[in-house]
Amino acid sequence: MPTPLLACLLAVALAGVLTAVTSALLRWCPLPDDATDLDGAELPPFVELVTHRFRWEVFGVSAVAGATMFLLTDPRDWAVWAPLATIGTLLGVVDRRTSYLPLRLNYLALALAVVGAGVAASLRASWQVLLWAGITGVVATGFFWVIWRLSGDRFGFGDVRLAGLIGVVTGTRSATLTVWAFLLGSVVGAVWGGVAWARRGRDGEFAYGPAMLLGPPLALVVSRVLRLG
Repeated sequence: MPTPLLACLLAVALAGVLTAVTSALLRWCPLPDDATDLDGAELPPFVELVTHRFRWEVFGVSAVAGATMFLLTDPRDWAVWAPLATIGTLLGVVDRRTSYLPLRLNYLALALAVVGAGVAASLRASWQVLLWAGITGVVATGFFWVIWRLSGDRFGFGDVRLAGLIGVVTGTRSATLTVWAFLLGSVVGAVWGGVAWARRGRDGEFAYGPAMLLGPPLALVVSRVLRLG
């Protein structure tokens, strides 16, 4: 069984790799047409976000998220959690800065998560792991698609795709963890939204992706404390 030190070293190593390729990844991701920030100003290309401060933010968040995920999951499942700790972190940081979730990054993270689910299923010698990852991913996507349809323009479609990623990753553990991940992410989102409304008024928009991405590690912590499935 890998030691906690190994889990933390792996998280730091992956965070370092992510930071090193951040510019290349964001250069690969085009902006949506007529993209504007939360204040209505035209957005520059995603790659122009990359500063020393941005890199340190990506590195720090990824290292902490990865360490939390690896410490609280079976090593056989690390391959499916790693994309969330790395590409998922970059998605969250970009979304927080711009209110956009780069499409290509989302699909890359999802593809890597599906491959990771296959690795986890193989290591566990149980293809139910991959089956449940697919089921929870589809159900989560469908549920958030309904929310998107009913919300008008107040809910971005990027969050629908992000829900699929979170569903795939957490579904390899259990449906219970998936529910907790979205529940806790919604709580964080509600608090985040309250702060945004207090600062900008009731019509103030805010990036919901970072709150969603905080759901899985928080769910792992709650699962360990309450000994849930």
